[in-house]
Amino acid sequence: MHVLVVGAGLTGLQTAFALLNKGAEVTLVEAARAPCQGASYCATACAGKKIPTQIASSATLMARLKARASNTSNLQYGSGASIRYAGFISAMSAARAPEKYQNREKTLQALAEHSTALLRNDADKHGFELQESAGTLIVHDSKATDNTTPSLECFTAIEPSLNEAQAVEGVTIERTTTWSSSFYAKQLREHLVARNVRILCNHRVTGLLTDNGQIKGLECATPIEADAVVITAGRSAPDILPAEGFGNVPLAPITRAVYNVDLIADHGRVRHTVQSEDGRMIVPLDNFLRLIGHWYLGTPEHCNMDAEYQALWALGVRLLPQAANWSQGRYLNSCVLSSPDGLPIVGASSRPGLYLNIAGGIHGADFVSAYAEATADAVLGLDNPFHEALRWSRFTS
Repeated sequence: MHVLVVGAGLTGLQTAFALLNKGAEVTLVEAARAPCQGASYCATACAGKKIPTQIASSATLMARLKARASNTSNLQYGSGASIRYAGFISAMSAARAPEKYQNREKTLQALAEHSTALLRNDADKHGFELQESAGTLIVHDSKATDNTTPSLECFTAIEPSLNEAQAVEGVTIERTTTWSSSFYAKQLREHLVARNVRILCNHRVTGLLTDNGQIKGLECATPIEADAVVITAGRSAPDILPAEGFGNVPLAPITRAVYNVDLIADHGRVRHTVQSEDGRMIVPLDNFLRLIGHWYLGTPEHCNMDAEYQALWALGVRLLPQAANWSQGRYLNSCVLSSPDGLPIVGASSRPGLYLNIAGGIHGADFVSAYAEATADAVLGLDNPFHEALRWSRFTS
């Protein structure tokens, strides 16, 4: 079976990898001049988190109605975004119903466990380097009322960089690790090329080839035919797909700020991810640090990135002041597509021969292995425990 995968970012590369391992012939089609551009270039993922974050908190009907014009707990937005993405916010509010929230939490926990197992198994089998942190240290700005939060001194032995941290009352540790999904994506690309997978760059898809309603390939400068097509194209996916192909589900871009800064040459390597109480993270990656901010609804030009960049810089200077050249970092942003409930749309579309792995949202990189496996199983007609929870029709039931 020959499958065309549209998009050679992290999601597309992992999907191609999963299809190839299950016996399919795969061709990747990418509009950019090289794979791993856009969000895949600066992505960092989490592994082993016991209770993964949801895009919005559980809420009663009255709370959901009030929240439509203001921020949710984990996705920042204001009145401008409320107007621009009204359909998305309405669908997200509906997904906050307590029963839906609880069912989704179970799915996220299962995805976290399964994707971590898949990732580490593939790394061991194929020699991928994950650049994992040693764990996550959560820094507290105020003392816990029950006195269960250990003091900072308890942790400076395992993470000496915190010796100079300012305004810290305590630190707790989680087994959650972070890993460089951008570095992993580059290794995936090299692995696929070594296995003779074609990656056609500078190929912009302008439409889908059909034959009696069956999707049979892609319209490009030179049309390409295949047995099946999988769309993994990130933010550009809605431009390629017919709206009914994913059930007219309202999708939206979400953005977070990223600040990369080099470690000082004679400073010891920072081994643990350090996270503030409000969720911003300092992630160690080889000889530099990657600081990651909150998620905002909208594209970078519509979000207050300057304020987020300033907050990231202030976080680094406060917690690890001696570790890096804080005045010489590089500001980036990561913008991805999200569904209203934060889970991706994976599996068969409404068109025969057309399959989806889109709108991964805040966990697109975290659970990339599980999402790719579910996609490959859908294409090849195999059972997968996540098919029902990830298909687009969940928004119409």
